[in-house]
Amino acid sequence: MLLLSARGLTKSYGGVTVLDHVDFDLAPGEVHALVGENGAGKSTLIKILGGAVHADDGRVQLEGRTLPADDPREVRRRGVSIVYQEFTLVPDLSVADNIFLGCEHGRPWLHRAEMRRLAQRRLDDLGVRIDARAPVRSLSVAHQQMVEIARALEGEARVLILDEPSASLSGHEVDRLMTVVRQLRARGLGIIYISHRFEEVFALADRVSVLRDGRLVASAPVAGLDRPQLIRWMVGRDVSEEFPPRTGAAGDVVLEVRGLTHAPRFSNVSITVRAGEIVGLAGLVGAGRTSVGLALGGALSASGEVRLAGAPIRRASPFAAIADGLAYLTEDRKGRGLFPMMSTLANITVTYLARFARGGVLALGRERTAGAQAAREFDVRAADLRQLAGTLSGGNQQKLLLARFLLEPRKLVILDEPTRGVDVGARAEIYRLMNALTARGLAILMISSELPELLGMSDRVVVMREGRVTGELTRAQATPEAVMTLATTIEAA
Repeated sequence: MLLLSARGLTKSYGGVTVLDHVDFDLAPGEVHALVGENGAGKSTLIKILGGAVHADDGRVQLEGRTLPADDPREVRRRGVSIVYQEFTLVPDLSVADNIFLGCEHGRPWLHRAEMRRLAQRRLDDLGVRIDARAPVRSLSVAHQQMVEIARALEGEARVLILDEPSASLSGHEVDRLMTVVRQLRARGLGIIYISHRFEEVFALADRVSVLRDGRLVASAPVAGLDRPQLIRWMVGRDVSEEFPPRTGAAGDVVLEVRGLTHAPRFSNVSITVRAGEIVGLAGLVGAGRTSVGLALGGALSASGEVRLAGAPIRRASPFAAIADGLAYLTEDRKGRGLFPMMSTLANITVTYLARFARGGVLALGRERTAGAQAAREFDVRAADLRQLAGTLSGGNQQKLLLARFLLEPRKLVILDEPTRGVDVGARAEIYRLMNALTARGLAILMISSELPELLGMSDRVVVMREGRVTGELTRAQATPEAVMTLATTIEAA
């Protein structure tokens, strides 16, 4: 028997079809993965299933009963809940208040003690140690994710939709999330699981459906399916080289770091990166990798010696570091990288306004020419350069940041989680760009939490644990076991 059934779902915006007669089924006690490139239609599909978007055609049924097309509150009351990638919690309210937000007990006086008790029981059932009285802003990202799930399960949830639930979680936090998902499946819930991480799809899902350009191109059991086939369905071609081969030899030392220290985040960090080389910086969450990147980029004060192409680098500010030839691309492109309500063009050129100004007046023609050239070079795909940066796909946002910081020549670029939240097709494009940049002599320091990415793209891997470098591996030496051994070993190399 089907728990959730969608037939012929179709949706267009401004004459552009984003969903084209899509069918989708979910059985009780099933984890059904939904995958596809950015812009494939996944978000639109789940919003229709949740009642937040009205389909132009088609219907959705829960246990044989048609769900309302534009009433998300009623859809949730009937048993379909969504946990979106972007959290919807209220930071200044308690965990219990957030779990019961919109469905509080008691009118006009709230039964707070009862809500706290029920919220705590829900959290305990999920196996997470969170105090229901704690303010949400005091929680880690992983715990906030669990509060979102607890809120989604409040009531009689029959279907749970998880949209990129592991995007901001570390390895052990992802393991905990997967344990919770398996527990919910065992209780008979139907779970739709959206993720760009294939490891999770193969570890969790019973079935996988693939959207491409708004159409359902495949739906099959995960058992017997392999990664290359899933990629072919997603991108419509054979991506045999998910990680393009690294070619060429490293040149002279570009970045030389000695004894970099910012207690307690990191201590005595030493790294070298050569021209034309990609050095991966590995470690578990909390190892200090991003703090090192911020210090090199001038956003965090630190003692120690940093030389770029043989000369001491100024680290008084990000602007000074950029002027010296070093650029840092943040892991949080939406919160700290982009200006989402500004145009694509403005986001590319914002660092260089003085260059395009004459007598204090911005020369719009020169700015537009330089921005358009950078957008072409880095394959930033926008309707035109006036498109708001916040409306671009994740992959295009990342390429936009590359275009911004490499609009002028650099000696070294630090890429912090360069493909986080990016689909497999856009990942391949970013990897090709990285190879092209190093072929021109650029040095890259890549911070990544994804082992396949580190092993596939790095010429050397430097591993950190608890703020210290524990070892360095050549490409030949870098295996998952070797990296994880260093990442969990306290002795410094």
